[in-house]
Amino acid sequence: MRTIRGVVIGALAVLLSSIGITDPAHAAAAAAPAAPYTAFTMHFEGWGYIDGSFSYEGSRNTLEVYQQNANGYALVMRGFNGSHWHDFNVSPPTGTRFAAGQSYPTTTGFSPLPSTTLLNVSGDGQGCGGTGTLNVSQADYDDATGKFTAFAASYSIACSGNAVAKGEIRFQSSTGYKATDSWEYRLQFGQQPAGSAGTPQDVTVEVNGTEPTTFGAASLSGANPTAFQISANTCSGNTLSYGETCKLTVTPKATALGDQTALLTLAENSFAGKVVRLLSLTGFDARDATASPPYFDFGQVPAYDTSAPKTVTLTGSGISPITFGTASITGTNAAWFKVTNDGCSNKTLANGQTCSITALARPTAGNPGGAVISLPDNSTAGSTQISLGVNGFNSDRGTYYPMSPYRIMDTRSGQGAPKGAVGNGGVVSLQVTGAGGVPTDASTVVLNVTVTEPTAGGYVTVYPTGVARPTASSLNYAKGWTGANSVTVKVGANGRVDLYNAGGPTQLIADVFGYYTQGHDCCSGYMGGQYHPLAQPVRLTDTRDWGIGRVPAGYYINSVASWNTTIDPHVRAFAVNVTATQPTGGGYLTAWNGYSGSLPNTSTLNYTPNATVPNFAVVPTTPCGDCGSATGLPSIGVYTSTNAHIIVDIVGYYDDGSLPGGLRFTPIVPTRIADTRSGQGWPSRLGPGATASIAAPGSIASVDTWALATNVTAVLPTSATYVTVWPSGAGRPGTSNLNPTAGSIVPNAVQTMIGADDKFNVFNAGGYCDVVVDVVGTFYQYPPSTPSGWSTSAPVTPTAQSPTQAKQL
Repeated sequence: MRTIRGVVIGALAVLLSSIGITDPAHAAAAAAPAAPYTAFTMHFEGWGYIDGSFSYEGSRNTLEVYQQNANGYALVMRGFNGSHWHDFNVSPPTGTRFAAGQSYPTTTGFSPLPSTTLLNVSGDGQGCGGTGTLNVSQADYDDATGKFTAFAASYSIACSGNAVAKGEIRFQSSTGYKATDSWEYRLQFGQQPAGSAGTPQDVTVEVNGTEPTTFGAASLSGANPTAFQISANTCSGNTLSYGETCKLTVTPKATALGDQTALLTLAENSFAGKVVRLLSLTGFDARDATASPPYFDFGQVPAYDTSAPKTVTLTGSGISPITFGTASITGTNAAWFKVTNDGCSNKTLANGQTCSITALARPTAGNPGGAVISLPDNSTAGSTQISLGVNGFNSDRGTYYPMSPYRIMDTRSGQGAPKGAVGNGGVVSLQVTGAGGVPTDASTVVLNVTVTEPTAGGYVTVYPTGVARPTASSLNYAKGWTGANSVTVKVGANGRVDLYNAGGPTQLIADVFGYYTQGHDCCSGYMGGQYHPLAQPVRLTDTRDWGIGRVPAGYYINSVASWNTTIDPHVRAFAVNVTATQPTGGGYLTAWNGYSGSLPNTSTLNYTPNATVPNFAVVPTTPCGDCGSATGLPSIGVYTSTNAHIIVDIVGYYDDGSLPGGLRFTPIVPTRIADTRSGQGWPSRLGPGATASIAAPGSIASVDTWALATNVTAVLPTSATYVTVWPSGAGRPGTSNLNPTAGSIVPNAVQTMIGADDKFNVFNAGGYCDVVVDVVGTFYQYPPSTPSGWSTSAPVTPTAQSPTQAKQL
């Protein structure tokens, strides 16, 4: 409407006459103006933020009146009162005069038109343009000049939306009028406590017309009428005369949080018909608490791992105490989170008082997830909500990466350790990470440790660097003996493990066969394997049954297994017990993936003439080539340096991380759980055909434990025998883990499942024999589930696929 106002001001240059009446000081008790009356009223309704009723008279405020010639506006009136101003201009169609008793349709415009009555209304920077009506009750002219000598009318004009402007006009008129003033626009209550009464404010209404005004009912409407209450009213039912005032007292009572508005309407009998005021407030919670930090952020957590605890502190921040109910966790991933310490449930916090909640996250998928801790309270919102969030990711922690066997230590040549025999009580600190391809994030390495050229009997203990040497042995040896044992050992400080020698000076050799990882964000490409133990070992190969005699020196055999078309393509390594028997001379066996051109410069076990020597190994597989009907199935190769029979018993396999039900590995410092010499774990040595049932203690086996990685040692049997290890609750398999001779001390690594009672069995075939069991780690199912015993979750048993042939390298 700025353009219209500019026209009004521009038109002043052609004024023919003006009347200016000024009284800067408004006095409500002033006497009513006497006739003739010059005044105008203006009522805005429907905008909301500028609704109000205004009247201008020379006795109370500044009033400017202008009459113009026939080519200008017929009448312009402008009123000023403090911070408010309003004006209008009106003109009949060009060349005509207004007539009393007539009603004229109006429109807005910039100059008088031949066939249109113009009416322009504006005020306080707001304009109202549109069609309207002008009702003329008096229109007296000076015939000589064409100017008004008296004019009285009422007007109404439609504005944007549902807004209207209406009022009355008096110029030197004897016709009385009614005028009601509310003066201000929106009544703002600001911040108010939700749910309770706030600070009241008054709306003052003033009567300024020449005739008394009678007030009707007051009401609330609009968006949020219940957020306000008319708590006192001296207007309704009363009739007021010039200069008298009445009040409406409004008490805010926010019904919600945030902005709320309503329209206060007071009916009255002036031409406007009502007084309107927009009411507004912003509801806030009088009972509130702030959280620091504002939510639980557990960051990156591997799936099925438990996060570090996080704590959120709540501080009372309202003007009234807040009382909490009992906390609960809700939301899509509620099961991923657990409150471990709740100091807020059923507590009341005044302003500044605090309480804390501590929680953990355990995501069960490799993706982000969230939930909410909900604390019911007596606030308007009804509860305090604290978000919980975690980014679960798939980790390969505890999975196995098989490697082509690689020699990382040989004291005979000084490789990986000082050159020369290791003396009694000597310790070799071996760097295993970074050696032979073992990464820095390896948690555990699988070594084949060999003793050779000992000057006296003794034993070797392999354990993590940086911890106290445990009461355990990894392999035992006799004077002049050359032998090996598979050792699974946790990686210690700075990526090293220690080898302690208790006995005569001896040379030590270590070959690395693979490693378990401590885990990282996965996975693109190949992932480490999960272990699938068998309910019972299965004999894959026994060349004694092939009918072709011993495997010749320099030859190897393929040992092949098949499960089914679902499992076979995903097998990456066999966990086997390899045995050399009836060799014609001293020598060694090497187990590897079976590629004829890639035999590693390592050994799996060493044997003497006519001895029977087993050793455990985890051996990478490859699809068997040139194996007849077994071609393409997962297999390993076993090479002999001397004519010998070869036996391969499989106790489990490692997949590519994709098959369900696999186990993952957690290393521990070697821990002795059984020694029949002292009665630990079993009260006495085992006699002929005797079986010991050994329990894994609670400090080692938890509800998630399915299998153990152990080192089992047969001590001083009274006759040649064999020892078999298998889970409790299952039938004894027809295989062996150790084949000690009379008077020997023979160790072997054994990975065995445990029964639902956390026990496993040890069988001694002949004579009397002491048994020692050291645990080096445990296997748990991934994703975890409560074990119910091998018998109700028996793995698929493979079928031996022996090609019954030996191949020359």
